[in-house]
Amino acid sequence: MNLQQTLVAQFHHPRGILGRLAGWIMANRASNLERNRWTVELLQLNPTDHVLELGPGPGVTLGLILESVREGRVVAVDHSTSMLSRCRNAHRQALQAGRLELIQASFTSLPPLQDTFDKILAVNSLQFDGMSIETLRSVTDHLRPGGVIAVTFQPRGSHPSEGKAQAFASRLTDLFAAVGLTGLRIEKLPMKPVSALCVLAQKVEQKVA
Repeated sequence: MNLQQTLVAQFHHPRGILGRLAGWIMANRASNLERNRWTVELLQLNPTDHVLELGPGPGVTLGLILESVREGRVVAVDHSTSMLSRCRNAHRQALQAGRLELIQASFTSLPPLQDTFDKILAVNSLQFDGMSIETLRSVTDHLRPGGVIAVTFQPRGSHPSEGKAQAFASRLTDLFAAVGLTGLRIEKLPMKPVSALCVLAQKVEQKVA
């Protein structure tokens, strides 16, 4: 594995010196902030929402969520100790106020969560180990009826392309349909070198007898 491949791998599971470098890039790259803000805006958060973020990285998107969710609750799950430490340092006040909870876990084996959520989002994180019916069913089991999930992907690394973004969105749309979500749509944010695509879906409202 060459240096570039090693660094790209750190975006999946940041740790050590290279993990800190990956975290710095995630926190400071202007395109990341634009993409993350766009995803949060697509969710149309309400002040009382309960929100789950999968793969918060250094906590950039968490900050945007917490700006909108003043009376609700935010939970973030990441398997990287290094990234959770950065989130903890960046959002200490929200943690102390009980508005934010950080959980170390893998998407493929989520622990029991004490809440269900109005909104769930993942930005450039789910593609690593979350693209299976089993994992997505486990994730969306935590979505309240009527709730919305948004998953954004922008290809990075060597040879990113619009085709890779479209292929990810198409596959995710099929998986969301397979686990019973509805209202599927794909939004596009033109960016350089490759556009970001966000797949949104909704959990069916429970019918009252």
